Amino acid sequence: MHPRKDILLLPGYTPGRSINTVKEATGLSNIVKLASNESLWGPSPKVVQAVQDLGQTLLYYPEVKPSNLLNHIGASHGLDPALLFLGNGADEILRLVASCFVDPDTEVIYPRPSFAAYAHATQIFGGHGVAVPLTADGAVDLSQVLRAITAKTRLIYLCNPNNPTGGAFNQDQWERFVAQVPDNLPVVVDEAYREYVQIPDYPNVESLIVQGRSFIMVRTFSKIYGLAALRLGWAMAPAPIIDWLYRVREPFSVNLAAERAGMAALEDSEWITRARHETWQMRTMLIDELERLSFPTWPSQANFVTFKVPGSSTYWAQALESRGYIVRATDSFGLPGHLRVSLAPEPIMRGFLNALRDISPPQPS
Repeated sequence: MHPRKDILLLPGYTPGRSINTVKEATGLSNIVKLASNESLWGPSPKVVQAVQDLGQTLLYYPEVKPSNLLNHIGASHGLDPALLFLGNGADEILRLVASCFVDPDTEVIYPRPSFAAYAHATQIFGGHGVAVPLTADGAVDLSQVLRAITAKTRLIYLCNPNNPTGGAFNQDQWERFVAQVPDNLPVVVDEAYREYVQIPDYPNVESLIVQGRSFIMVRTFSKIYGLAALRLGWAMAPAPIIDWLYRVREPFSVNLAAERAGMAALEDSEWITRARHETWQMRTMLIDELERLSFPTWPSQANFVTFKVPGSSTYWAQALESRGYIVRATDSFGLPGHLRVSLAPEPIMRGFLNALRDISPPQPS
């Protein structure tokens, strides 16, 4: 019995360490997880109530295309629900796009360091990944992406803001890219962290999709809405691509709890606004404090801050775990010697900084 050869070459996903795992390893009872960019402000109370109210409806299969949730997303963002797609987290959508367009021995372009799902989806379907570097401020270098396009290119993944650096490209850079990218080449723009962006000229992908251009915008409820456990993502794309995505998706991919929670989350704009503004405040504070402590940071537009550490990132991550804080060493993203820290309410951030100050740098060997 043998799997496909390319399956054996797939690297396993490297998740952030779980709270239970670190509790067992350290013996500590109070652990704060700052490794996976979850919103530590949590979901709206309306979301919690919506999930509690599911009751006997759990015996029914969910809708294949939950019209209520699609309409809620459309109304919330001013979008046509007919151009929207739902998936089991943004990760599933990123993989489904690859299943639609990637053939063995074709090429897929994506940034590096960036989210591992792009390379993983490429390899699953036998494609060859073409990694392009970032700009000096940690954004996807769109000029490098254009240079990487060949006759074998079938798909492009972009991450804006980029994970794990947090840099974002702007509308002017985007327009220059759009003017040169081939019309028939699908481009995925992963906007998982869009709600945290503060730059005024963030690119408008939606208008191109309405025009029928082959762009796919991917969003998530896992970050600012606090629904990471329920796995709910959505995308906007031209109608033919929406049709193809539903053809390859599991029929009941989005469960009923996620559907109800998503609608409730969209209805509580006050909760989201508060979480956004407090995240912005903590982002500014943390970057300032890290720089003051001589830890160089990337200029993040997301709900995390990534910074350079002296010596091994594993050393620093383990030292922080021993003090009750789980962070993410970014080596698996292709960014060694750095830690990524999720933003959280101020008492947690102050505690994290105190723990960081308590660590002595590793001695040179």
